[in-house]
Order: sequence, then C-alpha cells, then structure tokens
Amino acid sequence: MPPGRSARPVADVIAPTRDDALVAASSHGIGGRLGAHALPHPFWTPLRVVLVLVTLSAVLGLARTAPCSTGAWWGADQFSDLCYSDLPLGYVDSGLAERAVPYADTGGRYPATTSTPPVAATAWLAAVVTHALLGWPDASARGNAPVSELAASTVLEQEATTYFFVASLLLFGCAAATAALLARGSGRRRWDAAAFAAAPALLLAGTIGWDLLAVLLAVSAWYVWTRGRPATAGVLAGAGIATAFWPLAVLGAAVAVGLRAGRRQDAGIAALAATTTWTVVQLPALRLGLRGWWETVNPRLGDPAGYGSLWGLVADTGVSVDAGLMATVVVLLTAAVSVAVVVLTWRTARPRVAQVALLLLVGWVVVWPVYSPQQVVWLLPLAVLARPRWRDLLIWQAGEACYFLAIWMHLSGATLDAGSVDRVYALAIVTRVAAQCWLAGMVVRDLREPWSDPVAGSQSGQDNPVEGGGGETHVDVDLGPDRRRRLGAGDEQQADLHVRWLDEPALPAADPKR
Repeated sequence: MPPGRSARPVADVIAPTRDDALVAASSHGIGGRLGAHALPHPFWTPLRVVLVLVTLSAVLGLARTAPCSTGAWWGADQFSDLCYSDLPLGYVDSGLAERAVPYADTGGRYPATTSTPPVAATAWLAAVVTHALLGWPDASARGNAPVSELAASTVLEQEATTYFFVASLLLFGCAAATAALLARGSGRRRWDAAAFAAAPALLLAGTIGWDLLAVLLAVSAWYVWTRGRPATAGVLAGAGIATAFWPLAVLGAAVAVGLRAGRRQDAGIAALAATTTWTVVQLPALRLGLRGWWETVNPRLGDPAGYGSLWGLVADTGVSVDAGLMATVVVLLTAAVSVAVVVLTWRTARPRVAQVALLLLVGWVVVWPVYSPQQVVWLLPLAVLARPRWRDLLIWQAGEACYFLAIWMHLSGATLDAGSVDRVYALAIVTRVAAQCWLAGMVVRDLREPWSDPVAGSQSGQDNPVEGGGGETHVDVDLGPDRRRRLGAGDEQQADLHVRWLDEPALPAADPKR
C-alpha cells in the first residue's frame, strides 16, 4: 500500500460515479467510474471537497452581484443585471446605518421591522461589523439628517455595499456549516452533500435574503434528531421556526415519523422543546417592541397575492380574488396537504424525516399566496436528503432557474406586453410549480416503492440515521405483513432488487438509473 493511503475500503463511502447514472455518464471525460478496488484519496475527503464546492459557489455568487455592487442596486438595472438582493437595500431603510436597535421605538423615523428576532439580530450584528471595518462612522450625526437624504448619499451606498459583503460572509458560513452537516449526517452517502454545495439554486438565490440562517437551523435539527437527541433537535427546530416559519415542516416530519416508529416520548420531547424555544426567542422582540411584534410572526395571509404564486398568476389574469376568501382557502389547502402527507407517512414503509419534510414544504409553498425567488433554498437541503439523484434535482432546479430569470425580466419590464398578461412570467410560474411537483412525485414513489429509494438501498445497519425507529436493522425500508400483502411478488423484483422485509437480509444497493 502506498504511504499515506488510508486502509479503509472505498466501499465505506458510496462513490457517485458508481451510484448515480447521470454522474457516471458525465464522468467519461475525467476517466470514468471509480474502480472497484480504488482507495480513497488521503486528503480530498468528501467533506473537504464539499466545502471547496461551497466556497466556489460563494465566490461565483459574489461575482454575479458585481454589477449591483458598482451601483445597480440603486436603480432599475438591478433586475436586468440579475443581481437583486434585499440586504443592501434595507441598510438605510431599516435604520442599520444608524445602528438602531431592532424593535426600538424610532419615533416614526423608521417603520417597525417585520423581521423575525434572529434575522433582525443577525442583520444588526452585520451592521455593527460593517461600522467597525469602516472606522465607526458617527451614527448620531446621521440621526439629524432626513432619511431621504441618507438614502441618496453616495457614502452610504458604499457602506451598504460593504454591509452586503459582510452579510454574504455570514451567509457563506451558514451554507458551509449546512453542507458539512449534510455530509456528516448522510452515512455512507457523504457525497450527496455535493448536490447542495454545487446547486444552481444556492448560487442564484443564496444572498438575496437571510434565508440560509433558517436553513442551517433546520438542517441542524434534522442532524441531531438522526443522532437520537430529540431535546436538542427541538431546541434547534424552535429557533428555526422563530427565524422563518418553514422549519415547522422539519419538526412536523420528525414528530410524525417518530410517532410512526413508536418513539412517542422522543416526539413529545422535541415538540415541547421547540415550543419553549420559540417562546423564549420571542421575548426580546416583545420587550423591545410590543406593538410591532405580531408583524414578525404574522403569516400575512390577509395581504393580496404576491409574486411567484399561483394566486398571483390568477390575479394577473384579471380575476379578482377576495383576500379573506383566499386566506381561508390557503389555510384549508395547507391543512389538507399536511393531513395527506401524514396519512402517507402511516400507510407506507417508514419514511425518512427529510422525505416527509420535503413533501410538506412543497405542498405549502405551492398553495401559499407568495413564493419569493430566494425561498428556493428552503427546499434545497431537504431535496438533497430526500431524493439524492442529480437528474431529479437538476430537473427541479431548472424550473426554479426559469422562474429566477423570468421574475427579474418581469420586474425590469423586459417581458411585459402592453395591456396584457406577461405570458413569459406566467409560463415560468407554471413551469416551476410543475418542477416542484415532479420532485415531490419522485419522493412519493420512493415511499411507495422503497426499492427505488437510493438512500434506503445504500445504508447499513451501523450508519443508518435513527430517523424513524428504535434500533431496527434498517428503519427506512422495513415493511410489515400488511404492506407485504398489498405488494405482489412481481412488485418485489425491480432490476434484480428486492425489498427487505422484517425477516429478510439487508436490501442491496438501489438501481442508479432510478
């Protein structure tokens, strides 16, 4: 054995070229599939490669915003240059240029913030770091100038650009930590995290807002749940829900899967810890700004339909939708989706938390009255965990990329037809919803046909995450007698594979073509 080579067999970590048909087909130009007797590289471990990919994505993301950082953020070109971000535009308008404490009463100088406490605190911290880097500009002097004058200041525009880079560095840390958790928490499938690190969605939308902060908390909750620590998982999930509502899907999935597996105590502990943590996180906002606190947690269902949603598409066609009626329908549809996913959880082989969470979240964003471009990063880590096949992930993200281009062209006026509906933008909305439904459909198929699930066919009893059971040999695909009766003998055989029933040997590797 050459010096420095690891004695660990390469089979300990599943190679993408031997597991994923698209990766295998794309590898011919660099030597083809990894050999059966190859040894792992002594330095380039999956985790290190994934972190390098995240770094490259962050650098390319900053390069993409170059036109805006030179001035386009303060003009209409930010849309046509595809570099829009909420972060620098809120630097002056939210009082960060004056280091105003979040939720503090500014006497009407600034509107009450609608950011959640973790987001408001992180934004304020980024502003403090920015001011430290710039030599602590006199914030009190700025308080004597009109806000409109501050907004037009070239100096503050340059400050806002510096603030954006500081915020981007914090978001990069969130993305890198998320990728590391995905790699470390995926057992033998550590390379799956590369699909997150190199995702087009992360490159395009990672720095539009603070969404990666909630992503990190949600993935952290998933990670510790799979390690059998329900209390810590609940704390992280509660902090995530306090940051953005959508980590509720991860908590709900963990509770549903835990109950399905008989882990009632763990499910209750996680739910209680999440509720307590969410309440504690709200206390600073309640103390500093009681009047505006509700706006930070209010889902704003009473507002008109916004960009990106099917409701907005209906409104664009000229159909008037009453806001109250829309809110009622959205609540009913959200509840129906949630019930349907829970029923699916109980009627199929025990699913993984990521699968249930992804189905819940896809259902929610499809029926919700607004779906901003940056919210695609909500789905990204769950999609990588639930369906780690590059073909399906790229099909879904192609739909998201179409919408990403269309929304900025729509806002810049490039695709508007005078007096009629923007057909390009409407088609992009439909395309994106179809791509999301495609991804959800593949996950549903994996739940109903466990032999097609790439994760269920590749985990061993030693490194399979404790997502759904109390020590079962293979908690992801164990099927009881009731499920065995519903499947015919022919359904068990798919490309020479078979489902592992409770009394049978371990499941062989899934077919990479599926």
